[in-house]
Amino acid sequence: MKTLIWALVALVIGIGIIVEMRYDLVVNSPVVAKIDRLTGDTWIVNSGRWVKVQVPLPGSDQAASVPTK
Repeated sequence: MKTLIWALVALVIGIGIIVEMRYDLVVNSPVVAKIDRLTGDTWIVNSGRWVKVQVPLPGSDQAASVPTK
């Protein structure tokens, strides 16, 4: 029984460490971003709300529709 309790304690601590270390917070004033280490997603704060950054793929219509001066 004691071994089971220690295994559960180690599991809870391991899950806590993984959840705590999942995001990397980058602060370059005035931009604040967090990067998800598991999926590679990038999030930026906009008016107090986290917004996911979506980069257009090369060769897509979105990349070609950006106006240039």
